[in-house]
Amino acid sequence: MTTLENAAAVLKLFTRRGLSQGLQGLTFTEVANALGLPKSTVSRLLSTMEREGMLDRDPLTRCFYPGQMLISVASGYLSTPLVDGASSVMARLAAESSCTGYISVLEGREIIVMRMFQGRMFIQVVTPPGSRLPAAETSVGRAILARYSDDYVSKLYADHWQVSSPNSPQTLEQLLAELAKIRQHGWSLARNETLQGICAVATTVSNKHRGETVALSLAFPVGSQPVPLQPDRLDALKKVTQQLAGQFGDPLWSTGHHPVS
Repeated sequence: MTTLENAAAVLKLFTRRGLSQGLQGLTFTEVANALGLPKSTVSRLLSTMEREGMLDRDPLTRCFYPGQMLISVASGYLSTPLVDGASSVMARLAAESSCTGYISVLEGREIIVMRMFQGRMFIQVVTPPGSRLPAAETSVGRAILARYSDDYVSKLYADHWQVSSPNSPQTLEQLLAELAKIRQHGWSLARNETLQGICAVATTVSNKHRGETVALSLAFPVGSQPVPLQPDRLDALKKVTQQLAGQFGDPLWSTGHHPVS
């Protein structure tokens, strides 16, 4: 294999092993075993990829992660006016709330993380840009699905319903019931679903001029016991959403109900 093919094989490991959610990096040994190459060759390959920005290495764990160069390139293709317009306020909100902020979009039955903003919390919640997660098992996914009619959602999942988390809606009927609550309240909550020990609250905003919809969310660590959501975090997120809704002409936060497509 060429150096380029070996580098591509390393990057594919992140997707193959589900590491795109930021739960764990790749160790040197894992890469060497997967590629079946001499350790000296793997060492040179990883060093080159790190130097060129294709990989980053955690100084404490020595694990490898997708590099900033790749993320920067991907961000250019992932950009939309609404995503870009929401980035500055979400970055500020993440810093002020000590939570991790996210901007995500819906694609089929998955959500794609478009932007991530680290807060000041000691325990960081990391799901890097480009990550894909099941929409029905996330606060952001359900928040966007609530924008659509029950008929649309039912058809979306008609030939495929699979749930991994015991804390997510277990049936399509339960999902539809949850979406009805989200339409009523205007926000969505997930606790211990795709990431154990993590709570996330999400809202949505649309750009009526371009037909874009994104989910805005704050994620933070919580215990396993159900505890009330801290209202200051939700209020801050709703305030930001209202601000963006006014800027992009979204009727949701002025009429008080979700427009159903």
